[in-house]
Amino acid sequence: MGAWVYNASPEVEAMSKFPSIVAVCIILTLLMTLTVTSRVSIRAAQRRLGADDYVMLVAMLFSIVYNILCIVQTRYGLGLPLKDRPKPNLITYTKVNFAGRPFYQFGIGLFKLALCISYLRLLSGTTKKNYRILILTVAVISTLGHLAWTLILILNCNPVSKSWLPMEEGTCLPFGPTNYGMAGFSIACDMTTILLPIPLLLQLKVRPVQKVGIICLFSLGLFTTICSILRLTQIKVIAYGNGDSTMLVLWGTIEFNIGNIITSVPYLAPMFKRWVSDFGYQVGYRSRTRTVVPTTDRYALHAYGKDGIKLSAHKDTVAVTSKKVVSRTPSEELILGTYQPTGNNIIRTTEYRVTVDD
Repeated sequence: MGAWVYNASPEVEAMSKFPSIVAVCIILTLLMTLTVTSRVSIRAAQRRLGADDYVMLVAMLFSIVYNILCIVQTRYGLGLPLKDRPKPNLITYTKVNFAGRPFYQFGIGLFKLALCISYLRLLSGTTKKNYRILILTVAVISTLGHLAWTLILILNCNPVSKSWLPMEEGTCLPFGPTNYGMAGFSIACDMTTILLPIPLLLQLKVRPVQKVGIICLFSLGLFTTICSILRLTQIKVIAYGNGDSTMLVLWGTIEFNIGNIITSVPYLAPMFKRWVSDFGYQVGYRSRTRTVVPTTDRYALHAYGKDGIKLSAHKDTVAVTSKKVVSRTPSEELILGTYQPTGNNIIRTTEYRVTVDD
C-alpha cells in the first residue's frame, strides 16, 4: 500500500501530485508567516499597531489552518483524478475538504479588509470625506460578501451533513454555477480593492519615478487576481472533467498566501532601511580604517576633496596633488556617484593638517 496516500497502491500513489501540493503549501506558508509576523513586530516596535494589523494576524492564522488541511487532504486522495482516489478514503476526504472551505473563503476576504483599513488610516485627518466613504463602502461590501459566500459553502447541502456524506439522501447546490459565482465576486473585489488607492497615489507630490514605484508596489496585489482567474479555469475540470482538484487547490493556496504577503510588504520598509544602513556603515568603517597611513616620522591623514583630489599632510604645509585619484571613499561614492562632479554638485572640501611634536 502507498506510503503517503492511504489505501493506495504504489502505482496509484505514483500518479498523485501530492509532492507539488505539499511543497507549495509549506514554502508559501512559511514565507507568509515570516512576512506577516515581521510586519506586526515592526508596527509593535513603533507603537503603531492598528486594526489592519490584527486583521492580518487573523488572516495569517486562517491561511495556516487552510494549508495544513490541504496537506492532510493529499493523504486521502487530493492530487489524484476522482476515479483513482481510494474508495475507503472518501468520507474522511470530504470531511477535511469541508472543514477547509470556510477558512479559505473568509480568509481571502480578510486581507482585502486589511488593505481597506490601511487606506482609511492614510486618509485620516484629510478633507477627502467622499473618498473615505467610498473605501468604507468597498470594505463593507467585500467583507459581507465573502462572509455570505462562506455561509453558502457551509450550508451548501440539505441536509448539511450531505457535504461530507455524499451517499446520504438530499440535495446540494450545483458545483459549477456556485463556484463560478463565488470566484467572480472574489475577482471583482480583488480588482476594486487593489485599484482603489491609485487616484489618490497619482496626487502625491513626489518625483515621477517615486510615484511610479509606489503605484507599482500597491499594484502587486493584482497578482492575486491572476491567481483567482487561473483558479476559476479549474472549476470546469472538477464540475465537467475528471474531478482532479489539484490545480484548483494550488492556485487557491498561492492566492491566499501571496495576498497576505503583498498586503504586508509595504510595512517592511524600516527593516530594509536598517539593513542597508548597517551594511553601508560597515563598508564605510572598514574603508576609513585604511585611510590612516603611518609614516616613519609623522602621521599623514588623507582626505578626499572636490573632484576626487587627494589631499596629503607633510610637515607644516598641506600639499595638494594635481592628479585626480580615480578611487573614492565609500561615503563619497554614495554622495557623488560614479560620474565626475560638475558645477551643479554641492561638495564639501575638507583639508587636514596634523603636526606631531617630538
